[in-house]
Amino acid sequence: MSEQIDSAIRWATKRFETCSESARLDAELLLSHSLEKPRSYLYSWPEQELSESCWRRFQVLVQQRLQPTPIAYLLGKREFFSMEYATTPAALVPRPETELLVELALRQIPAQQPLRICDLGTGAGIIAITLKKQRPLTTVYATDIDADCLTLARANALQHQVDIDFIESNWYEKLPPGSYFDLIVSNPPYIAADHPFLLQGDLPAEPALALTPGSSGLEALELIIRGAPGHLVLGGSLIMEHGYDQEAAVAALLQDHGFCEIRCVSDHNDLPRTTSARFIG
Repeated sequence: MSEQIDSAIRWATKRFETCSESARLDAELLLSHSLEKPRSYLYSWPEQELSESCWRRFQVLVQQRLQPTPIAYLLGKREFFSMEYATTPAALVPRPETELLVELALRQIPAQQPLRICDLGTGAGIIAITLKKQRPLTTVYATDIDADCLTLARANALQHQVDIDFIESNWYEKLPPGSYFDLIVSNPPYIAADHPFLLQGDLPAEPALALTPGSSGLEALELIIRGAPGHLVLGGSLIMEHGYDQEAAVAALLQDHGFCEIRCVSDHNDLPRTTSARFIG
């Protein structure tokens, strides 16, 4: 007798309980992906028998999830700011916390003004693309040191039909000479290299380069802040995501480099997560 939809979900859910806080959801997402059907199909036809090929595909995905491989990598996509983005192991999985950075940026970009924006360490391109999609009059540059990330980011930009200037660069290094921006945004690596958090959940499967910049966790944030005055117009803004315990250090660095109106906003877990500041020279 072939496996049915409901029994396949129960089988996978039981296995995922050891590695996931959303075991049932993970099982449903992987089975709907294997069936090439929406999740609603699983509820409508719980007793439908799976084909042998579908059951095999599902079993392979379950084993990969148990490694654990992030769901977003297995599905090859992730929603961010109500937009779907392609995901691969080349780049960090988009996270809900980063939507806060986008929301703060959008508040500072009037819809009818052709401002210049730079996204540093763009990864899959989600911040740059979302901002360009929401504010089409802007000119957006996006840098990343990893060529595979830029390949993914360009594919996402093509999917969403936006024009962004992607540059393979270590932060500011290869931006065009004389480049000045009204807004610089970044979700850089900010976890200390020896932090036990890096061993939790799916993080071991994500690119270390996108998670940790070095021993303190502040290295990338400091480089971005130090370099910002050379690339921001007077009155321009810098918005960065950072660790919950880095608010004070980030604020101090900003004050030391000519920034004012420093404001930190907490994420949905009420943890300090994103800081914005205005450059006054």
